[in-house]
Amino acid sequence: MEAPQTPLGMEQDPAAMDSDKRKRQPRNSACQACASLKMKCVPDVMVPGKCERCNRMGRECTPSIPKARKRRSLGEEQSISTPKEVPAVRENVPMQGASQPAGDRSHRFGIGEGRAPHPTFTHTGGQSCQHLLTQGLGLDDAFGSLLDDIDYNYVQNCFGVYRQLSVHFPFFCLRPDSTAASMIADRPLTTAALCTVSSSARPYIQSRLAQAFRRAIAEKAVIHGERSSDLLQGLMVFVAWHHSYMANQQIHQMLYLLAGMASDLGLYRHPYRHDALDLAAVMSQDRAFLGCYYLCSSLSSMGFDRPSPLRWTDNLRRCAENLTMSGSFPQDALMVGIVELVRAVDDLQEALRVDGKLARPMHQAYVDMQSKATTQRLKALKRAYPDLASTLGYAAANIHFHHKLLRASDTPDIATLIQVAVAIKEYVDDLLGRPPIILHQVAIVDWTNLLEILILMARVSRPLPNAGGWEAGALSSMLQPEAILDALCAHMAAAPKNDPLAPRSEAHLRWFREVCNSIKQRVLQERNSGANPQRNGSSPYDVSLGINGQSAQGRFRPVNEAYASELPPPQHSAQQAPSFFESFDLFDGGLLDPGFWKSFAAG
Repeated sequence: MEAPQTPLGMEQDPAAMDSDKRKRQPRNSACQACASLKMKCVPDVMVPGKCERCNRMGRECTPSIPKARKRRSLGEEQSISTPKEVPAVRENVPMQGASQPAGDRSHRFGIGEGRAPHPTFTHTGGQSCQHLLTQGLGLDDAFGSLLDDIDYNYVQNCFGVYRQLSVHFPFFCLRPDSTAASMIADRPLTTAALCTVSSSARPYIQSRLAQAFRRAIAEKAVIHGERSSDLLQGLMVFVAWHHSYMANQQIHQMLYLLAGMASDLGLYRHPYRHDALDLAAVMSQDRAFLGCYYLCSSLSSMGFDRPSPLRWTDNLRRCAENLTMSGSFPQDALMVGIVELVRAVDDLQEALRVDGKLARPMHQAYVDMQSKATTQRLKALKRAYPDLASTLGYAAANIHFHHKLLRASDTPDIATLIQVAVAIKEYVDDLLGRPPIILHQVAIVDWTNLLEILILMARVSRPLPNAGGWEAGALSSMLQPEAILDALCAHMAAAPKNDPLAPRSEAHLRWFREVCNSIKQRVLQERNSGANPQRNGSSPYDVSLGINGQSAQGRFRPVNEAYASELPPPQHSAQQAPSFFESFDLFDGGLLDPGFWKSFAAG
């Protein structure tokens, strides 16, 4: 008759137990960084002498110091191996089919089983979460209080909010299996940036998170000179919604810091990877490089009217093609189209750039050549990527293209003005047809495009002095700035207030209302000044009707005559205010600077 076995298998062969002890790893084998995080330390096969986490974070891998082992006494060993303790252990194990007490559910979360990936995290307490995030950001005790009220549940909720925001900025996407524990351990700066941009419903917490992130960036990037993918992606996400929580803009400085990090990491050349077998890391680096170019190029041209700190390289096209073929997110299918659209706007910006107030105006033939080239590129992108044409970015790029043409020419073309008015009307109708929460969620590039379009609308809606017939009332009847601005404010205020995954920002709504009021004041000033004729009887906005060279006097340009030679150049008096199309050059800081709007409203 066989001897009965215990259900827990407590009685084992002594030889088998000795073999298990010999197979165990040596004590204190983890490095100091992994030991402080209580994470598993896996040696990196590609880089000897480093673990995978330290190699990925770009830090020095220092072995931990062995600790003295506390040996058990003979009495303790006998008490553990005594068979009398087996019934006591069996009392804590629920029988099969029996109901479990509601108060003891620790084994469901892996607590006490000996194998927990992040044993320091709990679902309710935030001490361990806050401690690890403070260590990852490199903050001392004086700034650790900025992370109060940040626990596991709060970080996980922020991840759910960011998944809704990433539709407007597809250059950093959270994987479905990403958890707060793994992100804080591996990417603390990116986690802090995600929590910052997702805390619009709690302005006080968002302000403290933004201060903690800027302190961490200064400590790591500026003081210690660290460069890593965590720094790059965290700063990229932080800049992408910078307009939502920062009163004093620091965008232009951060754009140059982004470009410098991408250059230091070698993302502009191929190959730049240390481990080509990690496909997820490859896709993440490709998105980060494309996001840096997207922010630097778009904000420099549309927000600040300055050269981009990150220029185009052939590796950008290759990264976009890799994401389109191998990407796992829906937005990856349009990566090539998005990057090529930004490149077309950037090339037009460089081609029509005029530095200095005393620079000579460009020849009209050169402007026409750039206009035709950009028009063909935009039409080709629309044919190749039909879904791209339905985005707000494509419509804004088309309007920005016509805006550059108006600023490059001395005399605005009435046909171009009508095209701009039609494009602005379609853009506003499309925006009003989308959910109201979109105005609270859009990234900084789409927000800058909206501000530029509203300013351009205020100028285009004013009738030209020399335009007669149907052209005189076409622009004013098509665009009614007061009605459009009121409709946009009402649409933004109609966003739901209690949606946990799509929170609205009351501070952002108040700032947008102030912007609309400034534009209304400027429109009123332009309308009052336009009612009084000029003293010299001429207008700086003499119009050349059409691209075929028809003049305002009604005669055609001869074949052997230069373009627009039948019209004298516009005469600007010394006391005359500059053109409204030059309003971007009047104030420093760009459209995202609050001082711009104060000067803009003052006229």
